[in-house]
Amino acid sequence: MMDLNRISNTVNIINRKIREIFETSFHGVYIKVYFLIFFILNSLIWISARYIDSEIDEEQIALHYNVESGIDYYGDIDKIYVLPMLGLLVALINFLLYINFSKHKDRKFILHILMSAVIIINIILLAGIVSIYLINFR
Repeated sequence: MMDLNRISNTVNIINRKIREIFETSFHGVYIKVYFLIFFILNSLIWISARYIDSEIDEEQIALHYNVESGIDYYGDIDKIYVLPMLGLLVALINFLLYINFSKHKDRKFILHILMSAVIIINIILLAGIVSIYLINFR
């Protein structure tokens, strides 16, 4: 019984620390704006991937187009979900980096660099999923 109480206390302490980290990390308006933009872009990528998945009846789709040789990479339909997952992964890694540097005196500058990278990468991923749509539905 003692071990169960100790585990419960440890979980509560960890939960409190995580909540404290998130509350201190999201106190600025600028980080909320970055996450809103990220959420919109990543949602568009997920919606596009889901739309492509629902509209194509084939098992293999064109995933890459080369100007010189045309379509040069075919793959399973499930591989289009790599793009939105990559966007989430980059955002998670950059947010963890921001939390790591949150005690630094230049944390706002670091936040702008990290979150701008997230936005730019998600724009590139959105362009990638749109190109996959254009290749397959042209």
